[in-house]
Amino acid sequence: MRLSRLCSVAFARQLRTTTAERDTAFDTGLIILKQQLEMIFRGVVNKVFITQSFTRTVKRPTYTLLLIISALSFLVHAAPQDLSSRIRAYLQSQGVNATVPNTAYAPQAQTQGASGNLNIALTCGILNAYRDVNLVTPQDGQLYTVQAEQHWSPTAWGHPNCIFEPTTVREVQFFVGLLRITGTTYAIRSGGHSPFKGFATTDNGVLIAMHKMKDVVYDAKSETVTMAMGNTWGDVYAYLNQFQRIVVGGRLAPVGMALVTGGGLSHYSNEKGFAGDNVVNFEMVLADGRLINANATSNSDLWWAMKAGQNNFGITTHITTKAYPMGAVWGGLRTWNASQLDAVSDAFAEYQREGQLDTKSSVIPDLVPTNGTLFITLIYFGPVTTRPKAFDAFYRIPAISDDSKAHPNFLDLISVGPPQVVPRFSYGFSSLYLDNSTTYRDVMRLCAKQSEKMKRVNGGTQVLIPQPISKTMVDAAAKTGGRPQTLQPRAQLWMNMSWGWNLAKDDAYVYALIKETYEKVDQLAKSRGLYDPYIFLNDAFPDQKVFRSYGAESFKRMKEISRKYDPTQMFQKQVPGGFKLD
Repeated sequence: MRLSRLCSVAFARQLRTTTAERDTAFDTGLIILKQQLEMIFRGVVNKVFITQSFTRTVKRPTYTLLLIISALSFLVHAAPQDLSSRIRAYLQSQGVNATVPNTAYAPQAQTQGASGNLNIALTCGILNAYRDVNLVTPQDGQLYTVQAEQHWSPTAWGHPNCIFEPTTVREVQFFVGLLRITGTTYAIRSGGHSPFKGFATTDNGVLIAMHKMKDVVYDAKSETVTMAMGNTWGDVYAYLNQFQRIVVGGRLAPVGMALVTGGGLSHYSNEKGFAGDNVVNFEMVLADGRLINANATSNSDLWWAMKAGQNNFGITTHITTKAYPMGAVWGGLRTWNASQLDAVSDAFAEYQREGQLDTKSSVIPDLVPTNGTLFITLIYFGPVTTRPKAFDAFYRIPAISDDSKAHPNFLDLISVGPPQVVPRFSYGFSSLYLDNSTTYRDVMRLCAKQSEKMKRVNGGTQVLIPQPISKTMVDAAAKTGGRPQTLQPRAQLWMNMSWGWNLAKDDAYVYALIKETYEKVDQLAKSRGLYDPYIFLNDAFPDQKVFRSYGAESFKRMKEISRKYDPTQMFQKQVPGGFKLD
């Protein structure tokens, strides 16, 4: 208890001052606590508070526990006593036997910013001490930088106070329980594919990064696979290859499991529906720390909401989804120059009217008018040895190159795709219905014209990803317990308008251009009676009202489910990243 007493005395002495000096004293207390936390992160003892003889006689687990006690001593100066009591009780319930001194609460030291910072520091310190869990802090140098920047685009990078890397569900439960008490802001990261700052990281709080939870188990009897949220789809496809199975998952190998909680568009969606439609169970940690399963027979309302509800209800630890037999596939990358933009646009409409009726077919385009190149990845699930008739609309257009061919399995094909030539990327979304006119062509022309505004941007790039959605995809939910999105049962085009660039100084300009472009596409669709109000979460810009686009009834139901499973609204208030139910 010597460390606790020394720290408490030092802080108390600072408080015997004038009101103005107390504010300074509180800041000093924060610095002292920060130094203590740095001390434990580095495994070095700060000689201001502990003598060398003390460090020689006390092993790290002991002074780690003393650090927690000391930190709690400080906390009571910035928060009501019942908060420290609740933290102490929680730690004891988790096997951490901490005794917290009864130090008088000093209301003059409590400011929102200061107490928030103190709670974050305290949270990071306790996480570091608890059962040797993995915690990364800025004091870890390059390791911290690497983990803080594990995102597809630098636009998403943040600077969390610490990064918690659970390896077990139990550690996730401890994390949620602790942060429920401290009130610390946090973010949740699965694969880090979102390009939006704050969605899967934070600048003022804790990041829980799931990448160390990577177990995958295929069950042949139920023909399902259970995947931890730290996997990428490439990990899952590689694992399932030995069983000759596939799941309805991401179209790019590096994308993470969180794709499912946005609905999830897959190469296999034309035949089997969206990724969320195929989930049979979500294993989740709720705001009160309980581990539950959400499926057709248990917590079925939560199961329904999680199929496209993102991080609004809990932390998903495992997903169990249907697995399907997988054999040979046909596919590859077909390339044109930008002079063929009109022809390719028309081909999309023709493919939706005819070729997409073959549900084994799938296309994903990357049309890049800014560099004069149009790419389309073609995939056909079946043992064909010649060009599938479903893609005739695209094959009729003379191409620069085409590497499509028969592949022994899906894993052999998944790496096919155009290169990413600039580091920073973001996107916005618009949706419209298929018609028999030139609307698709006109939309592409509009977007290509908008791309001319990127000439002033260093590395300015536009990538149009028109995603044809079939009636089959829309109807799939009727067979799988429903989904929160309200989609019209007709063919539609989901337009992902992506933009790339080099320098952070251009972020604001590009973001404004993204918003301007999807609003122009919406206006064009509305003028022709083809506007689809639905907004696909996985492709939406932060300003877009995703959950309201699901329809008034679904939106209301999702909010009710949120209040049922998260009465204190932790995942609305303490997890500000992502699309919220507001």
